[in-house]
Amino acid sequence: MKTYYLLAGIVVAVLMATIAVGQDSGGGFVITLKNGSAIRGRTLSRDEKNGKLMLTMTETSSAEAKSYAVIAMDDADSIKASTSDSDSIRIRVKGGSELKCREFALGPDKVTVKLGSRSSVDVPWDQIDSISFVQ
Repeated sequence: MKTYYLLAGIVVAVLMATIAVGQDSGGGFVITLKNGSAIRGRTLSRDEKNGKLMLTMTETSSAEAKSYAVIAMDDADSIKASTSDSDSIRIRVKGGSELKCREFALGPDKVTVKLGSRSSVDVPWDQIDSISFVQ
């Protein structure tokens, strides 16, 4: 019986480690919070009513949110693409245009998209269709 519990414990530990490694190694957004912690996810949206951000961390096969985090914009310190040079963030703007960047800053009524080391553009929240991660 002790062997059964030991094996079950090992299986659970391996599954938990696999899930944790899978979340950390995949590409996506890295949102650094003001308390120093970081959250990684694939799709970012904003609730128009309360202004909170919803970060989709895992998705179903049909790209619906399976798990997500709700973050107050005041708590987010920075939002960047993952560490790979080929990864970027795509911001689709109403009217069909889109911007690709590695980092952007949040404001209560706008997103400041950093296009280079010295250039940026402000996009009002009400003009954004979607913000997603691209590999």
